Amino acid sequence: MMTGAAFGQDVAAGTVIDDPTPAGVVIRRDLSYDQNPSQKLDLYYAMGRTTQPRPVIIYLHGGGWQKGSKADGRRVAFHFAAQGYAVACVDYRLTGEAAFPAQLEDVKSSVRWLRSNAERLNLDRDHIGVVGISAGGHLAALTGAMNSTRLFESGGSMEQHSRVQAVVDFFGPIDLNRLYEYSQKAGSPQAAEIAQLIGGDPHRLPVPAHNSNPSLFIDVETPPFLIIHGDNDAIVPLEQSRILYDAAVKNSINARLHVIHGAGHTGPAFVAPDITAIVDRFFAAILKPGDPPVDLGASAITESQAAPQ
Repeated sequence: MMTGAAFGQDVAAGTVIDDPTPAGVVIRRDLSYDQNPSQKLDLYYAMGRTTQPRPVIIYLHGGGWQKGSKADGRRVAFHFAAQGYAVACVDYRLTGEAAFPAQLEDVKSSVRWLRSNAERLNLDRDHIGVVGISAGGHLAALTGAMNSTRLFESGGSMEQHSRVQAVVDFFGPIDLNRLYEYSQKAGSPQAAEIAQLIGGDPHRLPVPAHNSNPSLFIDVETPPFLIIHGDNDAIVPLEQSRILYDAAVKNSINARLHVIHGAGHTGPAFVAPDITAIVDRFFAAILKPGDPPVDLGASAITESQAAPQ
């Protein structure tokens, strides 16, 4: 099992983490899940671990919807491949190419493509989870929250569905109206990122502002959520994850919000062994169900302390 920086982005989005590929890990690069050149994924898995179909974890990179790439998920992919998962690190169209909902359409298309090719790639089409960092967390949350709707389905593999069975959201934006207000007051560049994503001030664009808010789509078909956020995050404040958590609880969806005291936006607190263990247990309980299955427990807000630097 890989140790070290498995989760969170402790490097700038778009920086390729060029760790050497572990022995026995296969990387199938630049698989086209749709027709646009941006719509590609890298699939990681360990050779010879099992003849059974592998459960799948989809990784969605951060970068304010403007930058970043599937290469940012390399360490995450190595970590989970060592545990018997297939890991799909997905590129989606960035806002320099297309506005929302293109990014969500791409994620959904990648899920459908993985299901459509499950037999050929030895994937378990019934056990697919998604993990996203920051902007990728927003897209992961949207994907899970929309399990019961066919909104924003476009592209190929339309005979398949885009439902996922588990979501891990690392400090993703949720309510873009509130985040836009916060960012404007703070003078931070996130207001401009949001405007580029949805085409302007979200207060003047109620339809895309609504459609980009995962908390408004949660219903009885939403899968379990694990949400991880630092209480010193000055870019995406903790309030954003509380909105998502409260919506899940209101709809009787199993959710856990884990707050890391002293942590900001990305950084070493999110790659600590205790956080990695929380994520590992969550995915294993859902994507590798035992007999009897592991009880995730009741929805709860849990806490830990970031190690001093």
